[in-house]
Amino acid sequence: MNHPKFLDNLAQKHNTQQQNFSPAFLYQMVNSISDPIFVKDRQHRWVLLNDNYCNFIGHSREELIGKSDYDFFPEAEADVFRQKDELVFTTNITNESQDLFTDAQGITHLISTKKSCFEDETGNKFLLGSIRDIILPNRADKVLGATDRVTDIMQTCEALRETLEELQVVEEELRQQNEELAIARETAELERRRYQDLFDLAPNAYLVTDVAGIIKEANYVTAALLSVRQNYLLGKPFILFIAEPDRKTFMNKLTNLQQVQDWEVELQPRGGTAFPASIKMVAMYDSQGQQIGWRWLICDISEQQAILRDRQQAEKDIHRINAVLQAQQEASIDGILIVDENLTVTSFNQKFSQLWQIPVALLQRGDARKLLEWVLDQLVNPDEFVAKVEYLYQHPEQSSRDEIFLKSGKIFDRYSAPVRKHQGVGGETSALEDYYGRIWYYRDITEYKQAEAELRASKQRLALLIEQTPLAIIEWNTNFEVQIWNRAAERIFGYTTEEMLGNRFETIVPENARKHVNEIITALLTQRGGSFSVNNNVTKDGKTMVCEWYNNPLIAHDGQVIGVASMVLDITERKQAEEEQQKFVALIENSSDFIGIASMEGQVLYVNPAGLKMVGLNSLEVAKTKSMDDFHSPEAFAELIQQILPLMSQHGFWQGEFRHRHFQTGIEIPTDCSIFMVKHPETGEPFCQVAVARDITERKQAKEVLLKSEAQLRQQAEELKVALREVQHAQTHLIQSEKMSSLGQLVAGVAHEINNPVNFIYGNLSPAKEYTRDLISLLQLYQSHYPEPISEIQDFAERIELDFLKSDLPQILNSMNVGADRIREIVLSLRTFSRLDEAEMKAVDIHEGIDSTLMILQSRFKGNNQHPNIQIIKEYGKLPLVECYAGQLNQVFMNILSNAIDALEERVESGGKADKKNNQCQIPIITICTQLQEPNQVIIRIADNGLGIPEKVKKQLFNPFFTTKPIGKGTGMGLAISYQIVTERHGGSVECISQPGQGTEFVVKIPLMQDSQYNS
Repeated sequence: MNHPKFLDNLAQKHNTQQQNFSPAFLYQMVNSISDPIFVKDRQHRWVLLNDNYCNFIGHSREELIGKSDYDFFPEAEADVFRQKDELVFTTNITNESQDLFTDAQGITHLISTKKSCFEDETGNKFLLGSIRDIILPNRADKVLGATDRVTDIMQTCEALRETLEELQVVEEELRQQNEELAIARETAELERRRYQDLFDLAPNAYLVTDVAGIIKEANYVTAALLSVRQNYLLGKPFILFIAEPDRKTFMNKLTNLQQVQDWEVELQPRGGTAFPASIKMVAMYDSQGQQIGWRWLICDISEQQAILRDRQQAEKDIHRINAVLQAQQEASIDGILIVDENLTVTSFNQKFSQLWQIPVALLQRGDARKLLEWVLDQLVNPDEFVAKVEYLYQHPEQSSRDEIFLKSGKIFDRYSAPVRKHQGVGGETSALEDYYGRIWYYRDITEYKQAEAELRASKQRLALLIEQTPLAIIEWNTNFEVQIWNRAAERIFGYTTEEMLGNRFETIVPENARKHVNEIITALLTQRGGSFSVNNNVTKDGKTMVCEWYNNPLIAHDGQVIGVASMVLDITERKQAEEEQQKFVALIENSSDFIGIASMEGQVLYVNPAGLKMVGLNSLEVAKTKSMDDFHSPEAFAELIQQILPLMSQHGFWQGEFRHRHFQTGIEIPTDCSIFMVKHPETGEPFCQVAVARDITERKQAKEVLLKSEAQLRQQAEELKVALREVQHAQTHLIQSEKMSSLGQLVAGVAHEINNPVNFIYGNLSPAKEYTRDLISLLQLYQSHYPEPISEIQDFAERIELDFLKSDLPQILNSMNVGADRIREIVLSLRTFSRLDEAEMKAVDIHEGIDSTLMILQSRFKGNNQHPNIQIIKEYGKLPLVECYAGQLNQVFMNILSNAIDALEERVESGGKADKKNNQCQIPIITICTQLQEPNQVIIRIADNGLGIPEKVKKQLFNPFFTTKPIGKGTGMGLAISYQIVTERHGGSVECISQPGQGTEFVVKIPLMQDSQYNS
């Protein structure tokens, strides 16, 4: 039963508040609830239970009071209950959850548990819980009734708090009385659970019978093995599952069994095929030493017997395979050695022993390390041999082939491969677990290597001769098909060896030369001696070239012609050089410019006809009698020697204006002259100097006239530039004035139109909130006086979610109030920005204008899927009121801030991907600083961390109509207008500080007090 002191205190507490409820009445009220009800103290022990809870748990009230979940449930399940109870105690939040619960009869229920926390006047906490079985639908009506009764119980919680102190005393007494009993019960329960777990979770079939073999217990594995259910086995004699031939033997052994017995028998599952099984039986005795039954351990050994049969067959196959392999080893011409994974020699043939001269006794000992020591003394490079062997043993998946050099001069070819179980699909080897060792093959290749070396040397000498000669060497057979085609032939004709082998001569001979070539071939094949000819040939890319051919027939010992050898020299460039030289001479002779050639000592070697005419000489013979100084005045020649010739020697050439002397008149002729040195192609030393000059007398005269004309045009251009600047300034001022007027009127109109409905909404929110509170209060009065309304009202309340509506409606009104305040702030910012009523200069708060501009641009600061949020950092100094045109100054802030936002968005678009690759994500930031600079100046700094502005762009930043933005996105007027507002309207300055990649900062300086010239 429940503690009487707990109920007495509950009744006494209740007497002082409401009615005179006796403990019996309270107990009867709790006990009348059809749902299980329980109360726990802060130590998670039961202090109050109703009969339904005791029946549900399967224990009496006396067993449960003062105990916790750990005394009756598995530890894991009790941990879950305690965690959920502790959450209710710590948070004071009612918890409802659904759990799976197995009652005392072994039936699993889906239960809904509701737990609430209450506290008495002394601060002690209790947990009240109710359980509803939601599996049984016929209990739905009872659950609704229990919910009402739970409400009644909650009303008695105040009375329950008074009994806490007495309850704790009673619990202490019960704990002392039950301590020894709990320890004994826990020990027994642990032993029982341990045995049951071992029994149920055993991987083999396990059962218990009496002395006569009647089954008393059986685990799941036994039932599965015999193809029946566990309950079916109980009470059945085990002999029913013994195969008929073994039953008599089974009965005899069961009669004569000792304490422990192992034997095999055929088992017959129900409706299945008999199978062999291994049985181990252990006798069980009671406390008096009398045998009371047997424990049976049963294992299915059918697979083991099948494996044994397969193993015996496999051993026979292995013996046969080993015999075949041994015969193959001895028949091989290679020395074969097989070493297992433990470095033990498992097999070798006689050829291996002979190659390495290893005693058979040493091989039969099977020690691979000893064999390695024997072999190392015979090797030229023992360290390399050891390193290779150790590498292969450390990498069992590798195969290897190399050559071994012995001190005796012999050479062995060595091949090694891993020995594996098999190869998988596609040639893939199996896992390293299938590695069984390594097989080694050795073959003496000494004589083969010697013959190979001699042949290779002979071929190499011949190949070097053919390949390194600059002449194309071609060998033809008697059908004049290519048999040899060297590297020079590939270079000359463009065909590779693979392309030309087997092809006839027509491939490289043009159509018009084939008749002549056929005559040469006929003469060669009839042994008329060698021949020399110059022919046109065709390259792979279709170009025609000129070649010299030296042909000789190849005659065998019997006098028969077996082929033709040809040597070919490409003389195309030589022919072209001769033609080019003729063209060059003609070009110089017919040139209209002066072209002269002199030795490095200054002696004239050649002057072309145009040159002779320009300087007034009659013939080349007369010119050759002159030196370089005769072609110039003394002053010009001194300049040539001191300035021009040193520069030409340093750089190889000189070009510029110079002067030549006319031999007849002595007048100096202005020339555009180029002088350069000609170097020897082989030694690189200069051997002559060339001068090319053109008479520029007429060009000089035209240039003087042009310079005068350019000076006049330059003066006109300057005058037009000044006029254009004045027009642009006037146009900029007109555009700005019209724009600010239109924008101010628009912003003010929009602010006025928004302000009226917002004031209407804002003014009605307070009465609406008051009306809502009154309606909710009225509804609560209805619910308190009529707690059980008609079903139609209840259904409607559930459909509209009345409880949620009561809590959410005040929040909606509060949200509307916050939204109205936000709209009023925006309207105020629009009015501040427009300054429509402040067109004249007056003292204003600069910070207020900046904030109103930021409010208007707020939407552009917010992030989206293209760029993150733009962070605004304000560093306002302490400023007095500043005398200015407020509306125009706000436009300056608007233009600079808009450009800063554009720069940050451009940085994200162009540099975002690079920042992600470098694991950097720089936050876009705009910083606004203000300060007062004595004595009469205010400084506003607006900076961003965008891409920065190049120096070339920064120079044109304040020019009208200059913009770097795409067409349709910028007009180029924003910064020009801002510059005009600050400098001309306020007598201030605007400066842009920026470097590419370092961001941009605009510095605006205006006077604190304006002079009269700007007030006007």
